Amino acid sequence: DGMEHLVDSFQSILMAFKTKRHDLLDFQQNKFDRDYVQFNVRITDLENSLRQFINVSFESIASIEASLKLLNKLQSILQRENLRADLESKFAIIFHHYGHE
Repeated sequence: DGMEHLVDSFQSILMAFKTKRHDLLDFQQNKFDRDYVQFNVRITDLENSLRQFINVSFESIASIEASLKLLNKLQSILQRENLRADLESKFAIIFHHYGHE
C-alpha cells in the first residue's frame, strides 16, 4: 500500500519513547515533560506525512469505486479525529466527481 514507511516510523517513535526511563514520582524533574512534548511533535509530523500520503493516494486514483474502497479501508484503520475528519471531506470530493460522470 505504500504505508509501510509510515508504520515503521510510528513504531520507531513509539519505541524511542518507551525505552526512555522516567521517574514519574520525581516531580522536580521535567525530563518526562520534555520527552512527551518531543513525542507529540514527532507524532504530529508523522500525521502530516500520513495526510500527504492520503491526498496523493486519492489524486492518483482514476475511478470512483477505487476511491471509495480506499476511503473505506482508511476509515477502518485511522482513529485520530483530525485524520478522520479529513477522510470525511473526501466523501464530498468523491460524490462531486460522481456527479460529473
